[in-house]
Amino acid sequence: MRIGIFGGSFNPVHEGHLALAKAAMSELNLNRVIFVPSYKTPLKAKEGLRPAPLRVRLLKRAIRRQPFFSVSLCEILRQGESFTVDTLRYFKKKFGRQTVLYFLTGADNLNTLPRWKSVKEIFRLCRFVVMTRPGYKLRQNTRRPVLYVPFAALEVSSTALRKQLSGLSAKKRGGLNSNSNLCFFQPRKLRSHLRGFASKPV
Repeated sequence: MRIGIFGGSFNPVHEGHLALAKAAMSELNLNRVIFVPSYKTPLKAKEGLRPAPLRVRLLKRAIRRQPFFSVSLCEILRQGESFTVDTLRYFKKKFGRQTVLYFLTGADNLNTLPRWKSVKEIFRLCRFVVMTRPGYKLRQNTRRPVLYVPFAALEVSSTALRKQLSGLSAKKRGGLNSNSNLCFFQPRKLRSHLRGFASKPV
């Protein structure tokens, strides 16, 4: 089996994320793509990060009509900082050696690769896939076995969406999030609440 692992904050998820996953499935002949929302991303600012239950809810809603996409809560239930190597260890143990993991990331993340935890082990656990946008110049040269997949990215970003969402009234935001309490869960209640999201935890 060939499984794509697509990690990120998904803060919030948008059409560009879905288009990337679809392109990866097509180009790499993947059987499925698992979206892995992070609890905390080590190399990104924490400011503006939406509560995990809200990000998960929007993500599950976004992929609900995609039969080969699923959401894993492994990083959120683990809490703390979300390191790629830990997530890959989890999936390798879960699916076994016969399954080939393809870790999907954008070209901009390649530039921070030297700062990632246990980089050598990451490349042993998976095939590292960089989705490259047309005209994007890679600043980081790596000698590691990276698969580059051309991808015509959509002109949309999570940052722009957050600005739009912050300008909406509470009533309009309700159209995106039917349960307003999602934004106000205490950390100690997070684990038990999130289990209710996944009818089929990955």
